[in-house]
Amino acid sequence: MATASPFDHLPDEIIHQILQYLAPEQTLAAIPRLSRRFHRIAQTPLLWRYYCETTFKYWQSDHDIRGKLRNKSSHVDWKALFTLRLSRNRRIADLVDGIVASRVSRLQKTEEICQYGYDAKDYLLSQCRIDDDVDDVLARRYYSCNVLDSIHRSLAIEEWANYQKYACRIDAANITTTDRLRCGMRLERALGAFDMFVLHDNDGDMDEISALLDGLIDQFRRIHHDVNHMTTRQKSVALAAWLHSNNITGLENESETYRYLRNCLIGRALKDDQHPSLPIISAAIFSALAERIGVEAYCCALPSHVHAIVLSPNGVSLDGQSIPDDQEQQQRMFLDPYNSDCEVSLDHLHTFLYRLGANLSRDTMLVPTATDLIVMRTAQNIRASFTSFRTIERPVAELIPLIELRHGDWARNLQPALYSMIWASIMMVPVLPDNEDVRWDWQQDVRDLLTYFYEYFPEDAWLVEKYVCPMYDTFAAPGRRQNAWELPSKRVRDQIKNIRQLDSSERAPRRRSDLTSPVPVKHRIGQVFKHKRYDYHGLILGWSVDGVSESMGWDGDNRVWSSNQSAQPFYRCMVGTDGSDHHVIAEDNMEILDLRGGAELPREIRDLIPMAGKFFKRYDKEQGVFVSNLRELFPED
Repeated sequence: MATASPFDHLPDEIIHQILQYLAPEQTLAAIPRLSRRFHRIAQTPLLWRYYCETTFKYWQSDHDIRGKLRNKSSHVDWKALFTLRLSRNRRIADLVDGIVASRVSRLQKTEEICQYGYDAKDYLLSQCRIDDDVDDVLARRYYSCNVLDSIHRSLAIEEWANYQKYACRIDAANITTTDRLRCGMRLERALGAFDMFVLHDNDGDMDEISALLDGLIDQFRRIHHDVNHMTTRQKSVALAAWLHSNNITGLENESETYRYLRNCLIGRALKDDQHPSLPIISAAIFSALAERIGVEAYCCALPSHVHAIVLSPNGVSLDGQSIPDDQEQQQRMFLDPYNSDCEVSLDHLHTFLYRLGANLSRDTMLVPTATDLIVMRTAQNIRASFTSFRTIERPVAELIPLIELRHGDWARNLQPALYSMIWASIMMVPVLPDNEDVRWDWQQDVRDLLTYFYEYFPEDAWLVEKYVCPMYDTFAAPGRRQNAWELPSKRVRDQIKNIRQLDSSERAPRRRSDLTSPVPVKHRIGQVFKHKRYDYHGLILGWSVDGVSESMGWDGDNRVWSSNQSAQPFYRCMVGTDGSDHHVIAEDNMEILDLRGGAELPREIRDLIPMAGKFFKRYDKEQGVFVSNLRELFPED
């Protein structure tokens, strides 16, 4: 007679609860084999729904995970969904391993992961935050974050691409005034797209920005229980006062911090304890929150200072009274969430515009500003932050706060933030613009984008193909075609083809033992140096006893070691002045630092560590050097 199992007397519900504490992989592989009863319970949709919810935080939009969660568990094949995500994670893990191990086909593998979208994010985040004692910790973190960055950028650009869809139907008869102002985008998401370019492995994507705004309006409602019974004016003033009293809008120490990059980002403003924001972001936060309490509010982009404008419901005044038929059916009011907690009078705005010399066109300015123009103005603010960073004559350490979003991340934000500005400039141009000047400006922006893409973001080739090439074929003047049958984007596509060919090619290694030159190469890859003349610090990434010329390089960037003999070795370096890895420095100008025995790295080098994984596996504290991940190219270093 078979011995009774202790589980035989337990209800199915208890066993179901017990299985929730097991790893889903165990439930898949082992539990169904125990008995028919366990096999039946292990197939329960509710159990696999629980596994999906607790194992995976991020989902590609194609799954419509929120819609599935609203359905009955029995209406969704949760087990199949879980196994799909599990199989994708395994494939992604193999691809990440390959990316870290070899430079060959890195871009191809990166693009394959990017096609999974947010289904790849959970695994990539686990690699971005992997333990410090892993042998290739820096490389694994860097390349996982690099792939994740491209996915984040794809979502940002996809959000801006909604403007193109809107522009295609802008003349449709059923387009409302509200639709014309929104331009096919929600303001918070259109501005949150900028955050996506510098998000890296942090929280604060566009969905989370919306959730933060939802949380803020819940707090507001808890204070103002009667908000649904307030008039439009009362709601607006109460919201502005609440934002001001909770320090959610505005900026402290304006004279010093106004041009900080973080002030241009709505997600950063919402997440930061001090909530720093420029007037345009303060007005956007107010508008997004006002919409959640039934108030129609927009940004009003006046010269030099953006305000918020509130419109009353059609036929109803701001104070809740009916508007006579012979009067304008919507009233308006203005607020300055950046500076004030109360309504701004028209007289004050007229005086403000008069002082700016804009009094003749003031009536055309005191209207809601469309979302596409708010995106462009934010892009201009980002450009202004970089102009300040590049032109203010101060030591680099004093300029770092201009670009720094979180401690030590300034170097890896430099290029992505400027890249976001260029992408926004491209995507915020309507299809088939009437203005030839706009066409020309757009093509100049594309040239800037291609320069940045080619030099800093080759992993975005798939995004350039998806968005830029079709637009280029539409916008480019006929004169840019070499032949009547040739698409203007052919040159761009050929450039991408060359990048991919280079990515899949193997390179001849450079060995010290093969050198025939009498010039010795003293320094090694991974050593930290100080520039003898300019005092900045850097990392050695490569070396040559030949001259340097501009062309395609040994690692796929824009430099190559030429065949001309040089009087001394030159070294490819990453330096702490700008985080760039394109510097070439002569050996005579370098002083190697002895950091053996755990000596502290210079701050400039500590700030470069997130990007050092592009070339190194880890930092060896005992030896005081970074361990090379460039053995395919420099096998003896």
